[in-house]
Amino acid sequence: APEIDDFHRAVRPFLLISQLFSLFPLGGLFGATLQDIRFRWYGPGAIYSLYFFFSAIVTLTAHIYYSVNVTSLGTSEISNIIYYVLNLSGAVVFFAIAVRWRTIMEKWRRLEEIFLHPPYAERRFWSLKRIIAVIGSTMFVLAFGKDFEFSNTKVRFLSIGFALLVEDLLHVASVYYTNLQFYKRCDNSTPYWTLFYEREHPKFFHYIPYSLPAVLLLELTHKIFLYVWTFMDLFIIFVALGLARRYEQFYRHAVRYKGRHVMGTVWKQLRLDYGQICRLVAYMEGIMAPIIICTTASDLYFIFYQMFNSFQFSASLLSEVYFKFSLAFLIFRTLAMLMFASNIHVASLRPLDILRSTPMSCWTIDVQRFTQELLSGRNCLSGYGFFFLNRSVILAVCMGGQKKSLDG
Repeated sequence: APEIDDFHRAVRPFLLISQLFSLFPLGGLFGATLQDIRFRWYGPGAIYSLYFFFSAIVTLTAHIYYSVNVTSLGTSEISNIIYYVLNLSGAVVFFAIAVRWRTIMEKWRRLEEIFLHPPYAERRFWSLKRIIAVIGSTMFVLAFGKDFEFSNTKVRFLSIGFALLVEDLLHVASVYYTNLQFYKRCDNSTPYWTLFYEREHPKFFHYIPYSLPAVLLLELTHKIFLYVWTFMDLFIIFVALGLARRYEQFYRHAVRYKGRHVMGTVWKQLRLDYGQICRLVAYMEGIMAPIIICTTASDLYFIFYQMFNSFQFSASLLSEVYFKFSLAFLIFRTLAMLMFASNIHVASLRPLDILRSTPMSCWTIDVQRFTQELLSGRNCLSGYGFFFLNRSVILAVCMGGQKKSLDG
């Protein structure tokens, strides 16, 4: 029998990858049933997550203390603080979701169960699992490894995406060369790598001596910060794909009744099936709200901040190319997240065309109720109701970016 194309099976490879970066410390992800999923407070994964929380707090504290007492608290320092706070908050939310992951997936599975079997189940090449795998892998290849130093003079990229390997090596070579010139011309009394890290991370090595263990722990913490920032967008995309997929399945099944004379019981069953998806969306809206708040706040802030910096950027040609690329990719990633998330609402309204083509002789109370539910329903993700991820949000972001460019 073909494998059931459910959401958990589609997303679990990326949850396993996330465990390398302290997220989703779960066992039994690839078990035969959802009952195999387990979270252990004293397991190595949970301890790894708690280590990151500790190191992230130390990082944030060191940055604030250094900015206030050693340097000045300018826009660059404030941006770094916002970066650390929002991504630490995102990691905490992911940890809370991981604790409840089995319960969340059991609820999801109950509500999507009818769509995993005929008449809704489909044998398509682009299964949910394959779509998530392609989109997730593409985003990782393009994205993972941009490490911003939020300043007007440099942007660091340490990419592990093989498609960007050449660009990354060029940038690393540029950073290496810049520090090497400083070492040769200004200060060759200090070992090169000590000087390198003291210049690149002064807020840490101002307080602790340079050592290999300190460097490794520092790099690990920064990589986790970076992964969290990327994965917040990606996780919203995954959830949006899973929800929109069920609406699309419903539409492809219901469209066969468009304009036909069918019994009232058919419309009643369709309305009940549609309600299952709406309940799933409403449930996940509450689960996803904190992540949506953190992600949109982070993405939009740094888009506008980087656009502001782009008018004042003054550095080498290579650094400027990477700076502009980072801004372009951040805009692309944000718009991709908003597009996929807004597609939930778009897909939920598609059956309206079917209902409006129902012959008058077949117009029943269930068709009327179904139509009213479609028109009055709020089937989309949101940030605690403060804003909703639909197409109007994308328009607002684009208009805001255009206004910022004109003001600059």
